[in-house]
Amino acid sequence: MIKHKIRILKKNWLCSNTFSLECVWKGIEPEPGQFLQIQVSDIYEPLLNRPISIANYEKNRLLLIVKVVGKGTRMLSEKESGEDLIVLGPFGRKLSIERKKSLIIAGGIGIAPLYFLAQKLRKQKIDFTLVYGAKTPAELILKNALKKIASDVVFIAETGMRKKGTALSVLKDLPIGDYKIGYVCGPKPMLKELQAMKLKVPFYAFCEDFLGCGCGLCLGCAIKYYGTYKRICEDGPVFRLDGIEFNG
Repeated sequence: MIKHKIRILKKNWLCSNTFSLECVWKGIEPEPGQFLQIQVSDIYEPLLNRPISIANYEKNRLLLIVKVVGKGTRMLSEKESGEDLIVLGPFGRKLSIERKKSLIIAGGIGIAPLYFLAQKLRKQKIDFTLVYGAKTPAELILKNALKKIASDVVFIAETGMRKKGTALSVLKDLPIGDYKIGYVCGPKPMLKELQAMKLKVPFYAFCEDFLGCGCGLCLGCAIKYYGTYKRICEDGPVFRLDGIEFNG
């Protein structure tokens, strides 16, 4: 695996626990769903790299969106503009985008890879609705940008809004039959709940999990998919939601 050194152009805190890094990286052509492995320190402490979804790539500009959840991401949050990042990748299979009216559902930091997807759909003039839920209104990041990108966008939070709920609670008010394909990213309980709803829309899940090596060697991210074990990092990270066996 080849390591790359890329320069941070801009760092921006999007809310109290989530920040973005805009970097220069020439010569790659990532697609929605792919991710990078980032070395967060020069002393290999923590030992394992951190998997971070690609939130956008345009004109040699790479956008990463990171939520601080542990030691590694906290160390990454201490990086500043002008510093370098050591990265590996991109990893994961490229998503084949279908030209069908689409429904995008994001929960929490799951908006990061779906932000990349939303921009691809817009560029290809594919009609889509984006539903985005978080714990609090403050954690609903990129709102202005999403309003400009999405054909229709719905924001909802579990607290602090007149109408409270989750991204999935919004679905009862949408004309689900109008959508021909769906994309979802969020915490595992959210994916399980959506799967149990058995909507007549084929959903593709952007799976987030602890990825050790990021290239399929350690088997730490294996999931059961249509009866066979698959590696999120190598075979995914995007899978048909109905084929994932969460208890497998």
